[in-house]
Amino acid sequence: MALSVPRAGRRGTPGAVRGSTRRRILVLCGTFLVAGSPWAQEAAWEFYGEYEDFGTLRWLLEAMGAVWWDVSAERYAGTETLVAIDVSVALLIAVFAALALRFTARGDSGLLRCLGVGLLASELAALSRWLMLDTYVSDFVPYDEALRDHLLGSALDFGLLAGVLLALVTAGAPRVPSGGPSWLPVRPPLRPQKGTVGMTTPQPHMPVGRVPGDVTRYLCTAAYVDEEFAGRVVDEVVADEAGAIAPSPDVDLVAVAHHCLAAQQTRHARNLRLAAAVAAVAVVAPLWVWLPRLLLGVTAGAGRALPSRATRGSHDPAGRALTGTWIRAGSMVAAAFLLAVTLSTLPLPGVFSWLFGTYLGGIPAVLVTLGATGYAYVTVVRHDLETDRTLRATMTRERFYGIPLPPVPPSPWIAARLAALKEARDGNTTVYSGFVPFKGYASTDSTWSLAVPLLPADEPGAGTGTGDAADRADRADPGEPRPFTVVDLVDHLRDHLRTVARRGGPDDEEPEAAETLRSLTVEDRVFASGTGIGDDSRFIAPTQLAPLARLTPESVEEIMLNPTGTVRHCLAVHVPLWGGDVVPSVFLHFSTAGRTLHVSCDNHVLGPVAAEYHVADRLRGPLSAAGRRGLTLAALSRTGRALYRAPADAWRHHHFEQRHRRRMLDELTALEEDPVYDFGARVSVRELALSPRYQNYFQVVDAARITAALGRHTLAAIREFLDARGYDTTDFRSQQQTILNQGLIQQGGMSIIGNQAIGSGASATQNLGRPPAQPGPGGAGTAAGPGGAAGAPDAAGAGARP
Repeated sequence: MALSVPRAGRRGTPGAVRGSTRRRILVLCGTFLVAGSPWAQEAAWEFYGEYEDFGTLRWLLEAMGAVWWDVSAERYAGTETLVAIDVSVALLIAVFAALALRFTARGDSGLLRCLGVGLLASELAALSRWLMLDTYVSDFVPYDEALRDHLLGSALDFGLLAGVLLALVTAGAPRVPSGGPSWLPVRPPLRPQKGTVGMTTPQPHMPVGRVPGDVTRYLCTAAYVDEEFAGRVVDEVVADEAGAIAPSPDVDLVAVAHHCLAAQQTRHARNLRLAAAVAAVAVVAPLWVWLPRLLLGVTAGAGRALPSRATRGSHDPAGRALTGTWIRAGSMVAAAFLLAVTLSTLPLPGVFSWLFGTYLGGIPAVLVTLGATGYAYVTVVRHDLETDRTLRATMTRERFYGIPLPPVPPSPWIAARLAALKEARDGNTTVYSGFVPFKGYASTDSTWSLAVPLLPADEPGAGTGTGDAADRADRADPGEPRPFTVVDLVDHLRDHLRTVARRGGPDDEEPEAAETLRSLTVEDRVFASGTGIGDDSRFIAPTQLAPLARLTPESVEEIMLNPTGTVRHCLAVHVPLWGGDVVPSVFLHFSTAGRTLHVSCDNHVLGPVAAEYHVADRLRGPLSAAGRRGLTLAALSRTGRALYRAPADAWRHHHFEQRHRRRMLDELTALEEDPVYDFGARVSVRELALSPRYQNYFQVVDAARITAALGRHTLAAIREFLDARGYDTTDFRSQQQTILNQGLIQQGGMSIIGNQAIGSGASATQNLGRPPAQPGPGGAGTAAGPGGAAGAPDAAGAGARP
């Protein structure tokens, strides 16, 4: 299959986004140069002389005076003045362009950041002009009030104007996803559809799962490296006491919940410190709150795009990058002091002096701001170091299962919810919300269905190879097939698939497939709509709020025999691969209507978890000096975002119990008032962590091979079951060959033709071995051939005797 890789400059790609934003900024800078030319300025002032009533026009002209440049010294006292003015304008345009390109390269940066860029560039240029005039112009009076107001006031007006214009020209630019730590790949927000480039392009340098239990370890790692994942697990799964819990194949939900709660506690301690830093700046000089983000943004570039150590030919650039970062940080400190001195010269009244931090020469404002910025950065670095130690001590493959789970808050409802998670982990019921019942197993990969007429064979027992006399003896009329129920068929498939799992596959199976099938698990699973179980005692217990996760065998059999309404049964087959990182699942639903057997199969492939969650497999021994430098640099790109989110996050976490009580009161009220209250699970922990792409090409190959093998085994086992009971399987064999030869799959009216048979008239023959017969339900002989299982509940099913 040929892959079409997007080019860097293609529209919609990050390269195209940056190019579009760069062009807008350069056009804006060119506009400033043209508007500041002597010809444009003279024409504008002549126009203003005719319409002096427009005060806004005068403000614009005075603001544009900051970029007024000239080519003739006749208007000025000497050439030195002309050079100082032109150099300061060039510096203004250059600094503005550099800062604007730096801070808006990822798209819309927001009004506050754009205003900061404009003000910083204009004030730095005004100070440079003032210093050059004071140094090179002999009759310059530096403390003349009118001149000071012209230089600094005009620069302030231009900074505001330039910031607003910058925000306008970049407002429509799409945002490029920002990265996390340098050793984590960027995670696209959406999982692409099957067959796109993203599904088969590996995320570089991330290990893949190998042994059972790896996926649980990866999701526990996600609690510490992905704040959004941990927050959603706590808020949407743990705290949702009234909701059902969606299944997560091969995942220990209790362990994941423990680590998410522990990670939230650790982040809360960090957020409290960051919120204190923000509060200190807000108390001393409220309008300086934006400056830490600007200071951190200038130095954050060193922490992005550090090459991976796993890349051949790369070297560790952390030392050199760290030196450059300190140089940029020193420059930003000097710029902050210059800004404080500039603002302190403005004659602002009391409250505005406090807002702008101009009192006492601006020294308190700049010192507190710089101190808060440094404290925030150190706090984030310490938190990252603690996270790294936690991952090394608890999340490696060798140590994960040898340590106890971290403690959780001592709340009764949390303990009860963890018990419900354990029940759901071992349960056999999915109470879903919405239209699709297969919550927790990813979207449907493919489907097929059969409608088999239950007619007697021309020669009863023909084709079974054994047990013919026993079959005829068990029938009241030897010419009639032996009746069965859906329960009998499901029992046969379940036993047959468990035999396949124990033996690793039939004798003619490939060695790799046989070994893979040893991880096969078969279970009965009941699917029920969350809006239809409010008065169903099978799902609702008087002692708990959430629906039951496990039904009794008697209840499951009753649902198999009488599938009505929104409750259906499926025989579910799961084959965890790659340490549970990839899980093909097949759901079979059976029903009989009159003298017709209906079989519906729904195939799902639960893809790997996000690549950054595999980071624990890259940790070896203690953190090295080079690794510490890299982590220190990577923290620069995250400190700003964490700093400004900290107050709100700390507030939310502090009021977590209060919000939970209020939420549960609302849920109880809705439950009492609405008869179709939705108990269904809305999110699955495993699906929250889905990667937008596979890490290895052969994960896709293995999943497709297992799905095909399970479908083949399922069809063979059903045919053997019908043959053993004396039913005519001619029509069944025809439909079976159609599925096997053409891979005909119906999805919303669309036909997808597989590659097992290609071209008109092509066919494939299925060779079925005949292992020794095993006693089936009711004593009839059943053949345990290369059977199988898998299917899905789209068609209604009932176990009526034909």
